[in-house]
Amino acid sequence: MMARVNNIKTNALSVAEEGRIVWLASYPKSGNTWFRSFLTALQNDSELDINRMETDGIFSGKELLESVLDLDSDYIKANQIEAFQRLTFAHLSATAKKPLFVKIHDAFTFSAIDKASLIPESPTKVAIYFVRNPLDVILSFANHTGKDIETTIERFMVNEKGQIGAKKSNSPNSQFNQPLGTWSMHVESWLTKPRFPVHFMRYEDMKTKPFETFKAAVEAIGMEVTDEQIQGAIEATEFEKLQKKEQEKGFKEKLIPTSNFFFKGQVGRWKEELTLAQIERIRAVNEPMMRYFGYWE
Repeated sequence: MMARVNNIKTNALSVAEEGRIVWLASYPKSGNTWFRSFLTALQNDSELDINRMETDGIFSGKELLESVLDLDSDYIKANQIEAFQRLTFAHLSATAKKPLFVKIHDAFTFSAIDKASLIPESPTKVAIYFVRNPLDVILSFANHTGKDIETTIERFMVNEKGQIGAKKSNSPNSQFNQPLGTWSMHVESWLTKPRFPVHFMRYEDMKTKPFETFKAAVEAIGMEVTDEQIQGAIEATEFEKLQKKEQEKGFKEKLIPTSNFFFKGQVGRWKEELTLAQIERIRAVNEPMMRYFGYWE
């Protein structure tokens, strides 16, 4: 079972070889920002400013869409947004001279209007999907949103209609609505639906065997770097170092000013911090993908 996790899913369209976009996909709080930090360090000889990530925005970002299409998204009807998002990333891919690394938290879903995938497939080169034990995700997610654990479980982790985003556009980090579904629905959507390559990275492997895990992702992307560069970027983005950078200069991506974005980053916290009822509630809804990725203890 687990041998499949670290392989690229290869039911790819031929156009995937031509696309420039590398999706950095995940359910929230699963290692996405850590990997973006790694990519930034990898491209800068292990130098890193966490407030100036050298990646290319987020799929749901209103500011990115507005700058590419030169329009005010407040005047776009809700049922038109998906078409404008596809147009935005098709243009970015067509005009890019190098791979574009785009963060995305949306589940892989399809339009109710034209049945096409909401995430554009033709501009895509590959997706890297970060998966983490949902029993640990819930603790980080609750800290990130400032909600208590019970509320976070019910609103997101076990909610088939769970979603984030849709902030007002006058916010500096305003984003369109991002469908999540349950944790298991989110993971399964990226495992089974895309017609481009998807490479899966377990957060736990990023912690316990970082070189092997990060190198496999770099190879999936097709970056030409040395083992020494990979190791240097890994060392530059150790969790404790990211925590220290946030403490010294803050981090513009966190939602709650008084909380830490790089909170604890530990594996297995749930064993001490979740109640039996909370564990069973998460497991009852998310069993399929928990079993598939080795999280069923």
